[in-house]
Amino acid sequence: MIELAIFIITYFLISVQNVRGIKLDRPAASTVGAALTVALGVLSLEEAVHSIDYNTIILLFSMMVLSAYFGIAGFFDYVACKILKKAGSGRKLLLMVVVTSGFLSALFVNDTICVFMTPVVIRLALAAGMNPVPLLIALVTSANIGSAATIIGNPQNMLIGIASGIPFTEFTVNMLPPSIVGLVLCYLLVYLIYRKEFERYSPGEIVPKVNRGLALRTAAVFALVLTLFVTEVYPIPLSALIGAATMFVVGGVRPKEVLERVDWTLLLLFSNLFIVMHGFEKEYGEYLISLVHAGDSLASSLTLSAITVVGSNLVSNVPYVMMVLPALKAIDGKLWYIVAMASTFAGNLTLIGSVANLIVAETAERYGIAINFGEYLKVGVPLTILTVLVGTIIVYYM
Repeated sequence: MIELAIFIITYFLISVQNVRGIKLDRPAASTVGAALTVALGVLSLEEAVHSIDYNTIILLFSMMVLSAYFGIAGFFDYVACKILKKAGSGRKLLLMVVVTSGFLSALFVNDTICVFMTPVVIRLALAAGMNPVPLLIALVTSANIGSAATIIGNPQNMLIGIASGIPFTEFTVNMLPPSIVGLVLCYLLVYLIYRKEFERYSPGEIVPKVNRGLALRTAAVFALVLTLFVTEVYPIPLSALIGAATMFVVGGVRPKEVLERVDWTLLLLFSNLFIVMHGFEKEYGEYLISLVHAGDSLASSLTLSAITVVGSNLVSNVPYVMMVLPALKAIDGKLWYIVAMASTFAGNLTLIGSVANLIVAETAERYGIAINFGEYLKVGVPLTILTVLVGTIIVYYM
């Protein structure tokens, strides 16, 4: 029962983060769990070290580095400027935010896109004389949905892509349709709920500060990385690392400035959770297989999606995917895509459903803009139900 107790304690601390004056964030809470796993003899220190999936850590780190160079170059401000120039109405502005956020999140980690794009969207909304909240909700929900399209779109997809061995192109072919439909549903739902807000649009202007040389170099290197992903010359993590290393050489920016933008706490969270989940897997792996196992029917796929949505919101989507990876490896098949889709779309359910949501909410608060929990639910609940339902049907019949 030691493994079960450690698992419960870890995820309780991750979810609550504040117990009788003890303030912990998610990385710190996961560190407690990893330490208990080793200290209580569930895993030896050597087993703990080997349980960390360094392929995932390398891929995540490398994509953060590439995103940081784009941010420093002013690429995301440039995108905002172009959006505002082309948007002639609030409805079109919403459409362009949804499409841009979804597209960029498929190519970069969605959390990173939200870090860079939140100030941009706030500037867009204020320049257009609009309430920023509807656009911010559209930003994060479309970022979550768009990130499902590729292996590099979000952390849980990276886990699934590496564990399953599914090629980058094959993964994208299967996940792109539900992501596109999800973005359409996102646009329609946000517009219907906030129609009056978008009618208040008035023309505005943003003057971006862009380092064109750095932006072009980063774009060239990123194109190289995508080419390596598609051609499978190297494993996906190594391809991404080659891109990050190349940027350090040709970027012309102090590496320290770039590394300061890397989310080290997220990397720590991943490393610790690998340790905790490996300890849990030793004792409860067979039970997880029976829990996640689904038949070939649409009903069983919908059941798995429902379990995934609930699990992803109880312990967050990344920990949930880590928990069920051993079961998925034993079963294989379309379940990889079902879990990737449902765990990603599940992040839209509540304001605390994903790290991306929290990034947008916390960043907006620094600008004096409050995203109310209940306000978010008006979009989050129906959007999650619709996208997961439709997404499951699409994946099942592909």
